[in-house]
Amino acid sequence: MDVSEAFEAAVAQVYSLDLRPEIRLSEAPAPSRLAPHAHALTAEIGADQSVGTGRFVLLHDPSAPAAWQADTRLVVYVETDIDSEMAEDQLLTDVGWAWLQECLAAAEVPYAALGGTVTAVRSTSFEALSARGHETSIQIRASWSALGLEALDDHFSVWIALMEMCAGLPPYYPGIARIGEIS
Repeated sequence: MDVSEAFEAAVAQVYSLDLRPEIRLSEAPAPSRLAPHAHALTAEIGADQSVGTGRFVLLHDPSAPAAWQADTRLVVYVETDIDSEMAEDQLLTDVGWAWLQECLAAAEVPYAALGGTVTAVRSTSFEALSARGHETSIQIRASWSALGLEALDDHFSVWIALMEMCAGLPPYYPGIARIGEIS
């Protein structure tokens, strides 16, 4: 199997996951200058109204750039609404980073060169936008290298789990009804 076929097979793994209905994926333009092979997805989080967004970028460069420490790099972004009290917590950014680390540990995927930022955002809208009032959110930007194209679905699951955690969604078990959801 050549590199292009292996990359397409890895991308297909991502689409094989059974996602919760509150997360809607769309393909997005992938950055073409970062790697010879790239694929990107965006996510909208929330069933009735959006509580957040996300972006997942898969990069593959057979030359294995030194900074990546591998030939496959994942770049993720998550932004979700949070309550204003939570936004005031000085440890929120540390907690956001711990959430990412927990998601990586739970997936038990080998990775290298983890890096990123966590930002707490507080904004107030004025004049024509004043109906929006005060808004608060958390943004997590991170990247890490997957050690090969195998098990890419597990790396993708890390991003999904991070979005769920940031949005405060309960655990999702496909095919299992939760008490109170039985119709």
